[in-house]
Amino acid sequence: MHQRRKKGTRLNEQIHLPMSPIKTLFSLSLVLLFITSCDPDPIAPQPSPQPVDPDRVSFQNPVVGQFNTFDVLSFECGQEVPAPSSDLTLTITAVTDEEIEFSEQSSGLTDPYVYTAERVPGNLLISAEERAGSRLFYFYGSDSIRLDAQPVAELNYQDCVFFNGNEKFTGDYVASIPSFELDGRTLSNLKSVSCVPVILDLDGYLLYDSNSLHASITTSGSEFGGVESWFTTIYLLQESGGE
Repeated sequence: MHQRRKKGTRLNEQIHLPMSPIKTLFSLSLVLLFITSCDPDPIAPQPSPQPVDPDRVSFQNPVVGQFNTFDVLSFECGQEVPAPSSDLTLTITAVTDEEIEFSEQSSGLTDPYVYTAERVPGNLLISAEERAGSRLFYFYGSDSIRLDAQPVAELNYQDCVFFNGNEKFTGDYVASIPSFELDGRTLSNLKSVSCVPVILDLDGYLLYDSNSLHASITTSGSEFGGVESWFTTIYLLQESGGE
């Protein structure tokens, strides 16, 4: 069982408004202006996720036995995308009101990796200790996957990495991916996070909606003979749910 985060202290403040209706209206206008100026401007609301397959993993309505199977694609950036080298199946093995237990089973390996995630409204919390052994989440540097958060940027994909405008997508905020195409397959209307610890020399992304994970992507470089090459590994959700 994971240690819960301490909830923030709630401050009960009383606002004493002047008696004059004109002053009252003016004061309220200033308060509203201050509040709206402090929040980042969200982009247009995301379309609702596609209807949920009852056999697939659902973060919102988890059931023991739900599973997602991901094709594993590893290749050099700029080269032809090869056929999947293997697959990985993510299965829900236990559910309580507080937690979801997951199992990751890679093809060719005997022992699955089992870990738990804490259920918090609008979020899925996976601790650093639990993420460390996961092939899907190991690079993600935040405990919280914000399922219901509104995106504040829109991304495009180029040369195996995602960009926010002209800048690489990095940092602890939620962005949207209107469309992601890979080897004839298209993923649409997804959210993405990219929070990678500085100790890992790579770019990493989770692509998801409020119900499930659709892709986990990492990209890293290597140098040989003075020539630098970039390689990417993509865990891509099978269209048929693994059947």
